[in-house]
Amino acid sequence: MFHAALYLVLMITGVLLWNVGSATGTINNLEQFMASFGWDSFAFKGGELFRGFAVFGLFGIVLGTGIWVLGAVVFNLITELVGGIRVTVLEEEVVARTVEPDHIQA
Repeated sequence: MFHAALYLVLMITGVLLWNVGSATGTINNLEQFMASFGWDSFAFKGGELFRGFAVFGLFGIVLGTGIWVLGAVVFNLITELVGGIRVTVLEEEVVARTVEPDHIQA
C-alpha cells in the first residue's frame, strides 16, 4: 500500500509540475535551449512522458514491494540463525542525598 500511495502522489505531483511548467513557459524555454545545440526537432511530449512514467511506476510498485518482502525474509532468517538480539532495560531508583555542612568546633 505504501508504494501504491507513493506512486499516486508522485504521478499527481508530476502532472501539477508539468502544468506549472507549461503555464510559465519553462517547457518551451527548455525546448528552445536544446534547439540551440542543434536538436531542431527536440520536443517534450507530455502524453508520452506521462504514460512512460506510469508504466515505470507500476514496475516500481512491484519491485519495491518485492525488495521489502525479501529484506524481511532475510532479516527473519538471520535473526533465527543467530538468536536475535535481547535488549534489557533496567530502571534504577535514584535516591537523593542530603549533604550536611561540616561543623567547625573551636
